[in-house]
Amino acid sequence: MRILSAKQHHALDEATMRQEDISNLDLMERAATAWSARFQRHYPDKRRRITVLVGPGNNGGDGLVAARLLRFEAYTVNVIWAAIGKSSPDNDANLRRAKDVGVPLRQLHEGDDFPVIPAGSLLIDALFGTGLSRPVTGYWAELIGHVNELDVERVALDLPSGMSADQPATGSVVRAHRTLSLGYPKLALFAPANSPFLGHWELVPFAQAHGYVATLPDDKIMLTEPDIARLLKVRGGSDHKGTFGHALLIAGAYEKMGAAVIAARAVLRSGAGLVTTHLPRIGYQIMQLAFPEAMCRVDEHQHYFTGAADLERYDVVGIGPGIGQEDATREGLFRTIAACRKPMVVDADALNLLARHPEHLSRLPERSILTPHPKEFERLFGQTENDFQRWELQRARAQELAITIILKTGHTAVATPDGRMHFNTTGNPGMGTAGTGDALTGVLTGLLAQGYTPEAAAKLGVYLHGLAGDLAAQAIGQESMIAEDLILQLGAAFRRLHAVRKR
Repeated sequence: MRILSAKQHHALDEATMRQEDISNLDLMERAATAWSARFQRHYPDKRRRITVLVGPGNNGGDGLVAARLLRFEAYTVNVIWAAIGKSSPDNDANLRRAKDVGVPLRQLHEGDDFPVIPAGSLLIDALFGTGLSRPVTGYWAELIGHVNELDVERVALDLPSGMSADQPATGSVVRAHRTLSLGYPKLALFAPANSPFLGHWELVPFAQAHGYVATLPDDKIMLTEPDIARLLKVRGGSDHKGTFGHALLIAGAYEKMGAAVIAARAVLRSGAGLVTTHLPRIGYQIMQLAFPEAMCRVDEHQHYFTGAADLERYDVVGIGPGIGQEDATREGLFRTIAACRKPMVVDADALNLLARHPEHLSRLPERSILTPHPKEFERLFGQTENDFQRWELQRARAQELAITIILKTGHTAVATPDGRMHFNTTGNPGMGTAGTGDALTGVLTGLLAQGYTPEAAAKLGVYLHGLAGDLAAQAIGQESMIAEDLILQLGAAFRRLHAVRKR
């Protein structure tokens, strides 16, 4: 699904009105009707008091429609209308409609005492819309601060007030517990810095000129389950372990053999036919006992990796989990990169070694994948001021190096060499535990071994990895999750995607 900018959302609204010969007021009614229906699903208890905080623009107009519709459904609802400059004609029209059906309304002017809102009630935020072009300051910023301190549940209509659709927020922002965002996704939804303000967010679709969206650039995409399911390969009756590829996994060092075991398990759980692990000598018995399905090669060194030969036998090389950063390991990594002609998945310590010697980045084989988290990304490619700049740098380096770069965050971003950015929608905070990054390395390595393109492996890999994490969280709760729980749910994640694919 395409991620649209504020300007593109406005253009889509215009296209919808032209195509269907409706007014902006009609479109506002349509969008707010869908929003109100979703709100009622989440908040069916009509005994809770609802306050709708609206501004003078179209977002405030949506809020007024929502207030009127909720009153029709017997909710106890009132409106606080913020007099911030001149109101739009559609806002005025919906203000009259709300008054006509008896919605209690109070006007709030700059300098007035802040409203008293009962503890435990619901507050719908429709103060400022996505077209906000400057930070909220002064009295209205203080109002947002007051709202954030209230003992109420805050629900944002489209985006929390003060947040821009496609730029970093620099002023006061409403801290929502839930965000119900209208129509197509906005880039702001995926920014880690915005997470504390969005709460749990979800999209609320409504009838729009979807054909028009297909004419817009597809350089920013939200990964959805149907799209990911279509990437899956279908296995044939005569396929065998050789069909599904042979991966080489270079991992582990003294005190870090767990990373190698986790990654190796994930390689085979993601569907690869064979995995050979290249380990320091100390890791041989550990791997044979912990994961007998893996074949083992041993390094010349007892405790850490110093180099791997005979790489042409394998379809893909995964490297990095737990290998450490010894001088000999660094030299072995660079020799491996120079000798390898197959795609590589590069993670963890291998990324940190590359960050110290970035000249070797350009020597990575074609079709390789890097998997940094934000700190590793910063070491590799430099500092940025915000999430939006970091995404642009990620995109630029993926194009320049002709590789795929996966930036691991709450909504992991995948940059591909064609200039596209893909944002993941699976995963949860329970995955913030030791070993889950190693599991992702294994999943990606296993998918590349099966012949998936790097772009398909990256998109499918991050989605599967997050979905398995979600299934694990459902089974045992986020607090108790470990990486092994995620790996054990990969089969269920595959089954779910195959079921979607067959629909």
